[in-house]
Amino acid sequence: MKKQWMKAVAVASSACAMTWAGIAVAAEDADAVNHARDFQVRLRLRAEYDDNIYERNDAQDSFKFIVEPEAIYNATLSRGFLTLRYRPSFVYWTDRDGNDSDLHHELSLDVSHDATPRLTLALKEAFLYAEQPELMDRGVVISEKDSYIYNRLNGDASYRVSDTSRFDLGARHTLLRYEQDDVAKLEDYDIVALGGTYRRASGADTTWLGELRYESISYDGPDRGSDSIYGGAGVEQSFTKDLLGTIRGGAQGKTFTADAIDDQVSPYVDGSLTYLPSPRTRLTAGGGYSMFEADVFPYASQDRLLAYLSASHDLTARVSLFGSVSYQVSDYSADQSIDNELQSIDGTENIVQFSGRASYKVNRSNWIEASYQYLNLDSDLRSDFDRSRVSVGWRTTLY
Repeated sequence: MKKQWMKAVAVASSACAMTWAGIAVAAEDADAVNHARDFQVRLRLRAEYDDNIYERNDAQDSFKFIVEPEAIYNATLSRGFLTLRYRPSFVYWTDRDGNDSDLHHELSLDVSHDATPRLTLALKEAFLYAEQPELMDRGVVISEKDSYIYNRLNGDASYRVSDTSRFDLGARHTLLRYEQDDVAKLEDYDIVALGGTYRRASGADTTWLGELRYESISYDGPDRGSDSIYGGAGVEQSFTKDLLGTIRGGAQGKTFTADAIDDQVSPYVDGSLTYLPSPRTRLTAGGGYSMFEADVFPYASQDRLLAYLSASHDLTARVSLFGSVSYQVSDYSADQSIDNELQSIDGTENIVQFSGRASYKVNRSNWIEASYQYLNLDSDLRSDFDRSRVSVGWRTTLY
């Protein structure tokens, strides 16, 4: 187990090293110009009631108290910017078996550099160490009842071909490493993705795009890995100054590492619509369908349909409201199971999530917050459960 854990730290450290190398590139000419730098320290305190802390049908509830300091450093460089953020989180549970506290660490970095008047480079790093975590990655629940390291490194290049066209190239590496061997051997993975998108404006309100992407996912244990190629087109449209929309779609070809699983070709589509009825209100609706990595062992893939809706509104200059709801349908096929001895079946999961938040601005440095979160899982493959969380808290800027 220690060997596996050291491997995870080494991989994550390597990704961080790549990030710091990107900082050096972006900041190499920083001393020659005037800088605008800003350092902030924030603190968030919350008390929360959780009615199903283990996400089981035999629910166990608990109160918890959360302390989240946050340090943020912003630097405006001669031809870009840099943002560095560190947020530890201490959680104390009043009624949880075993350890009654968790300590999480989250570090993120965002660097942008205008290499030339036409070329912009960007680097984003997100590193997380979590105990007894709750994390969603691209809509998929990746957490178990175990500590893990999670790291995502993104590199992007945007080249303006002309006044009406642009070419974007991106690369991403994502890794997940659990601490316990019995979980790690089934769930540890790496995702490598590369993609290019060409955008061309047609008039002031329409932008057409074409895209080609590649994604590879590999597991350390029983191999549920696959390679996917996406090819498609889309359009971004400003219907009015208050209504914006985008849609893209195409074909996805997926090749599985396991010889027993046949390759598959399927359409993919996703889109969103944003409406701004007033400067204080924002409504967004969207959804998508594609083949996706599986959240259930021993399946290697799922067909996922996702729909979501979010709304934000500034009720007054001091009171802000936000709400979101999503509905996900995941279809699993026995033909895409890597182990027939487990008697895999065709199955469907329905996931409903809702969150709501209200905040009151006491003054320029202090906010009072209240939130509610709900999660429902209805599954043919796992135990069903409902989970609700209610919290109240205080957020302040200390510096």
